[in-house]
Amino acid sequence: MTARVARLCDDIAPLLDADGRDSAAAVRDGLAEPLRLAVVGRVKAGKSTLVNALVGRRIAPTGVGECTRTVTWYRYGAPERAELELRDGSRRDLPLRGGRMPDQLGVPPERVARIVVHLQAAALREQTVIDTPGLATLTSENEDATRAAVLGADAAPDDAEQVSRYAAGQAEAVLFVFRESERKDELEFLDQFRAATGELGASAINAVGVLSQADQFAGTDPFDVADGQATRLAVARAAHVSAVVAASGLLAEAARTGRLSESDARLLAGIADLSEQRLRLRHSLPLPGGTDPAELERLYRVLGVHGLHQGRHRCGGGVHQLVQWLESVSGIARVEDLVRSRLLSRAHALKAMRALRVLTHAANRTGADTGAALGLIEQARLDPALHPVRELRALRSLVAEAPASPLRAELERVSADTTDPARTGLPATATPDDIAAAARRCAAAAQTQAAFAMMPAEAEAGRVLARSYQLIAQRVRP
Repeated sequence: MTARVARLCDDIAPLLDADGRDSAAAVRDGLAEPLRLAVVGRVKAGKSTLVNALVGRRIAPTGVGECTRTVTWYRYGAPERAELELRDGSRRDLPLRGGRMPDQLGVPPERVARIVVHLQAAALREQTVIDTPGLATLTSENEDATRAAVLGADAAPDDAEQVSRYAAGQAEAVLFVFRESERKDELEFLDQFRAATGELGASAINAVGVLSQADQFAGTDPFDVADGQATRLAVARAAHVSAVVAASGLLAEAARTGRLSESDARLLAGIADLSEQRLRLRHSLPLPGGTDPAELERLYRVLGVHGLHQGRHRCGGGVHQLVQWLESVSGIARVEDLVRSRLLSRAHALKAMRALRVLTHAANRTGADTGAALGLIEQARLDPALHPVRELRALRSLVAEAPASPLRAELERVSADTTDPARTGLPATATPDDIAAAARRCAAAAQTQAAFAMMPAEAEAGRVLARSYQLIAQRVRP
């Protein structure tokens, strides 16, 4: 798939104008990169804290400062470093202080196009994480920076029709962070992201959601309440995000970034017998002997109320036991599983989808050679190598029109799994003959389902699945 898109970029470039050739070159260069995942949400939704947990470093600023108002890319690379890319095309080093970015950039934020941070973090081998200033910011410039990073630099924030005419922005997928429930401006942004991604315009195939700050929900078990809200969000907003999970970025960051020590665990163990009411009155009543009030307040900032009140009962085995509990309860593993199963497993197809959109936009600007350029794109669309793009389109339509269809789970498996045995429901040890036979049986069943389908989306899904299985059979037994 990557090779076919690269060849399309080479073939179409001579037919494009200067801007189009630059777009084709950028698309070609990006094919070999990890998936670009933008973390988007409202201000104070917990985006940067979640980014820190995903990366495993307390690198993203979580307070007030110039860095929080700038789009920041986290990429895998060595040596570890950060640099500013200015709007005039020049670059400047940005010193990392104690492994963290400074609050001040050294240049006016409006001159900065983005910050690029290179880290030797395992999570960044498969994905480039793009941290955005967020929506509903204090200044329009910050929100414009978020929209440009995800929707495209020329996208008009208040015009979904105009957004659809532009190629998707720098991001190829979105991890959308909801704080409590969806807001109108959040749904408008997700609508614009769908429009900007062209072929996936009516789908949520390239967007997943996280209900953040799950530890702050009201209730005896705030995570149980948050899980229920996440389930409701996933059902109500199936057209915007393919799934939603609840998590606490704060607890995940505390578990993964080395913020806790053995002395912290001893302090928490020392107040394990105090009632929660007594802890809430800590400012007016004396604490047990040996308890440092300043250190306790620091731990409240690190763990939050729920994390500290419940975590103090998990310190008998030292800080290791506390960190294990924080990791398990935070929900960060579910976030990573969601990103891996819904986005990273489709990374090449999502990149191809975005490439077709960018190149189509460039071809429509070329003038005299528009027909020839669009002809090359159409040839690429019909190439079996790009069949996964057709799978995503079919899944898009099925989710929108017939979300309860039994074909949905099958199409999700075929479009997401990376091995032919998994796609055909066989174990990894299956022989080529077994895979080919299973693929032919599945193809026949899918053709039957297409013939008797009651809805157009189901009929198309059946036809696409049949072709998918036929290609698997040809691949393993030409």
